[in-house]
Amino acid sequence: MMSTSSALVEALSNIVGSRFVSDDINVRLAYSRDASPEPPRICDVVVRPTSTEEVAEIIKVANRFKTPVIIRGGGANLVGLPPGSGGITIDMTRMSKIIEIDETSMTVTAQTGINWSMLTYELKKKGYRTPFYGPFSGGAATLGGGISNASAGLGSAKYGTVADILVGLEVVLPTGDIIRTGSGANPYARKFTRWGFGPDMTGLFVGDQGVFGVKTEATLKIMPWPDAQTFGSYTFQDLEKACKAIYEVQLRHIPINIILLEPDFNKLFGKAGFRGLADVPFSVHLHIEGYSKEEVEKQKAIADEIMKKYDGQEVPPDFPSWNFTRPWEWQPRTGPLGQAWITACYKMPILDYPAHREMWYRVLDKYKEIMKEKKIDFYVASLVVENALDPMNVLYWFDEDEEAREWVRRIWRDLIENEIRYGAIHYWLGKVIGERVARTYNGVYFDFLRTIKRTLDPNNILNPGLLLL
Repeated sequence: MMSTSSALVEALSNIVGSRFVSDDINVRLAYSRDASPEPPRICDVVVRPTSTEEVAEIIKVANRFKTPVIIRGGGANLVGLPPGSGGITIDMTRMSKIIEIDETSMTVTAQTGINWSMLTYELKKKGYRTPFYGPFSGGAATLGGGISNASAGLGSAKYGTVADILVGLEVVLPTGDIIRTGSGANPYARKFTRWGFGPDMTGLFVGDQGVFGVKTEATLKIMPWPDAQTFGSYTFQDLEKACKAIYEVQLRHIPINIILLEPDFNKLFGKAGFRGLADVPFSVHLHIEGYSKEEVEKQKAIADEIMKKYDGQEVPPDFPSWNFTRPWEWQPRTGPLGQAWITACYKMPILDYPAHREMWYRVLDKYKEIMKEKKIDFYVASLVVENALDPMNVLYWFDEDEEAREWVRRIWRDLIENEIRYGAIHYWLGKVIGERVARTYNGVYFDFLRTIKRTLDPNNILNPGLLLL
């Protein structure tokens, strides 16, 4: 009699071919971790589909076997895999095709296993780009992962998050049924707009951490690739003035990207040869783009005046011209001394940033002796996401020291819980942050989410446990 595991492997092999299914322990271990310090989650079998229809059949098999399904993109997740063990891991990265570039509707439709850097590279061949063009981990992070996390990143100062450029989706529901959202739900219409065909069903799957469905295709807005760009760097002695300068320049939506660097990052980049940063507390870096030299120079002049108004001192724009012209070529997976690192991105009103910063250091003060003993460092950089500031407060540690790793996990959780109480809106959720955010949901709201989950996923197979669902 065939074992359950063998029967599952055979059923999946009948869908995608035996070459793309494995229950080998070495393969399963390779898929057991994300980029966080969280313990591994070992599945029973890994499967690599190449189409929406194959995903739908896999989900139907999972329901038949009553086995959980974990959806995996590029593995760049920093917040922990769903709780538990076993089940099927679906690796989406074979689903990396661009389906259509519709120049009439100014949209691109792509499979969600494509990473952001490849999407940008392929669009540039045609002279286009998405307005928001991916998280900073976009060399690995996939389109589907970005949507599941409502990602911010490159282009966010001017164009917002992936949610703001998303037109519609193709989704495999937890039952194996397939739906389209946005205007694509109308079989007679182009996929060109998100709104107007009834409720915004696209939004249900944005930031859902993959608990409501498997996103297999996405349609995004595109724009002509800008012909001109310029950069600006400014140093500040006073954080509140730096935040006021960022706030005022952002009111005009001038830069496409804005980054605020704190002392440790300034020192690090200053030592690396970026002029004017080594000995300053705070620095602000702007990336401005447009369709003519005159346009970007005019915008840069306005930004210069605003920065000067708040005592910003202009320095050579080495950092932004390096950072934003090759966004996925240098992103480190280790710290400056080879350390492991973890962070938690969230959004807050720009002018609230100084209060959040004070809160971090009050939390860290409890751990200052252990951080010194275990060589745990804390650096901060922040980016602007429309009307919000998005800090990346990074903890670095040497991972061969297991005690240091456990202390980092404890400190990280303490910071997250305090951030939430300060009104933070986290979007990287996953296991660690997601369960803490979910504890703040009030009863009616949480019941609403649970009702949706039970209705869509009666066997609770899809990313079970995330958001405490």
